[in-house]
Amino acid sequence: MAGSSQKKQAVSNIQSLKEIHTLSLVINLVTLIVLFSFNRPSSKKIFIIFTIPLLICEYIIEKTGRPKYDSSGKLVSSGEDLKQSGLTEYMFDIIYFTLICDILMIVFGSNKVWYLYLAIPGFASYKLFGLIKAGRALLGGGSSKTENSTEEQTPAKSKRQAKLEARGNRQRVQAR
Repeated sequence: MAGSSQKKQAVSNIQSLKEIHTLSLVINLVTLIVLFSFNRPSSKKIFIIFTIPLLICEYIIEKTGRPKYDSSGKLVSSGEDLKQSGLTEYMFDIIYFTLICDILMIVFGSNKVWYLYLAIPGFASYKLFGLIKAGRALLGGGSSKTENSTEEQTPAKSKRQAKLEARGNRQRVQAR
């Protein structure tokens, strides 16, 4: 038995999947028409190679995000939330980036726009480097400071903390 939040997520997932599949279908059909009718750009091999990541990401999103219903129509599983951040978000980014490159390939008539696709592994390596750097800092291997230098440093106080401390140190005199 599914709760209302699972039903809302299932509806949201179906809507997201419908939008991404429609957008992908339209842009890829237009691209194929331009490729074969105008023979622009002349090499179709590069388009096919760079469409493979789009198809893989769409397949993964479809399999993980599509809600599952039993034979009576009741919701069994709402699927993974397609609005979540992380790997799902990156897959959507790859899909949109590939579609943008398809549009640019149509507009400019050149396969040179696929050099923009190098931004994807560049961004992935940037994120991976940040993750490794954070892991090293967490394990203590990333800093060159010694224990004595961390003890000597005292954090600076904000203005509010300084005022409250000054008020607390004053002698209070009560009037009779």
